[in-house]
Amino acid sequence: MLRAGSAVLMSKRGKIGVLSVILVFVVYRFHAANKSLTRQFQWDGNSAAGDSGVLLPTTSHVQDLNLRTFSVQNGGGEDRMYSVREQLALTFPYNAQAPIPKHVWQTWKEGPDSATFPGNFRLYQSDWANWDKNVQYSLIKDDQMVPFLEEVYGGVPLVVEAFKLLPTIILRADFFRYLVLYARGGIYSDMDTFPLKDMAEWPSYNEGKLQTMLEGAQPLNYKASKPAHEPSIARINDAGLVIGIEADPDRPDWKDWFARRIQFCQWTIQSKPGHPVLRELILNITATTLQSVDGSFTSITDKSHAEDYNVNYRHKRLFDTKYDHHKLKNKQNVDGSDIMNWTGPGIFSDIIFNYMDNLLHHNDDVILLNNNLGHIEKNEDITKSTKQFYKTITESLQSANNVPWEFFSLITSPVLVDDILVLPITAFSPGVDTMEAKTETDEMAFVKHMFEGSWKATADQNAGH
Repeated sequence: MLRAGSAVLMSKRGKIGVLSVILVFVVYRFHAANKSLTRQFQWDGNSAAGDSGVLLPTTSHVQDLNLRTFSVQNGGGEDRMYSVREQLALTFPYNAQAPIPKHVWQTWKEGPDSATFPGNFRLYQSDWANWDKNVQYSLIKDDQMVPFLEEVYGGVPLVVEAFKLLPTIILRADFFRYLVLYARGGIYSDMDTFPLKDMAEWPSYNEGKLQTMLEGAQPLNYKASKPAHEPSIARINDAGLVIGIEADPDRPDWKDWFARRIQFCQWTIQSKPGHPVLRELILNITATTLQSVDGSFTSITDKSHAEDYNVNYRHKRLFDTKYDHHKLKNKQNVDGSDIMNWTGPGIFSDIIFNYMDNLLHHNDDVILLNNNLGHIEKNEDITKSTKQFYKTITESLQSANNVPWEFFSLITSPVLVDDILVLPITAFSPGVDTMEAKTETDEMAFVKHMFEGSWKATADQNAGH
């Protein structure tokens, strides 16, 4: 009995030993694979051998890169380490022919079933949730954001790290909308908005409607374009990113009130997953966060354009000699200028304009349709029309391959730049009684924004006013 019991015991020990060996092997292979994956996610293509620093490529100096056709290049062996731009492109490839997903995304502190959920927001949220029977609706609560991103962006770990480091909820909310649209696509709209028209009336979901809105617009030539290039109907109907004008302040003191002369709206955005504009925006915000926030432990190897990564050098603050440009950011010192130029409409607008210019510099088949530049009628007052900028626009396109801000000023009908559909200010800001915005009943009014954002008071307090 003793020998039999010993045999059984030895048998169990043997099994445990074998299982232990297998477990050690599995753990070893997991860490080896993870280490290899980490190396792949850190390679910058230029750093010296053994340099494990992270490359976060600049989004401002991309003259030699075609952002529309960017793809990950083969070669470099199994130890090849991918930059963050490459990680994003690999994880979420862009399919320009796929439709925009019918999915509405929103975020808030808690869900509508919470007793503290604002009553007016409950009405707006219900409008979006029941907008159309064919539309999927998702409300992501604040405490669900990180788990969501850890699952979806596991292949781009620095993006998740940057999100966790953002010191205020408004920065996170801004960043999250770009991240969810880049990964999943659809419509993002702030909680203080509600739809004014059925989904079938949106030009991005109604090919015939978009074609009618652009009907009669002649393709504009630019310096690098093919002679007499004619866009196909299929391309005209295939918008990949839909944005609206937030601000078009035709006044001499506009800089006192707005971040940009033409400012694109980011409280409502529509996109296909993987759109290159969102990729560049996510890359910029990730790099800026890791360079600007107090507590970041990630080093950046690309030192040639270090100021590109520092929010303290953004926009007008760049020229402020009294400002401490090396001051790291935390919850107590993030102000309105930071928000505008870090995650808000300032950097959003900059990235879009930079992308459009890059399109014209590297491609000869970019669609440029702007019905607002049509024939001037007899006795027409063009001071309230895009037509007043016709000379400036054509000279900029044909001599410099640049899309100027004037291209979108005072537009009343949609403008198409490649697959970016730009809607007039009335689309997402109807009834604001300024900047030529029309009423909620206008054909171009799609979303009503109630302007109930709560971030500004804290930002002003941090700024000292």
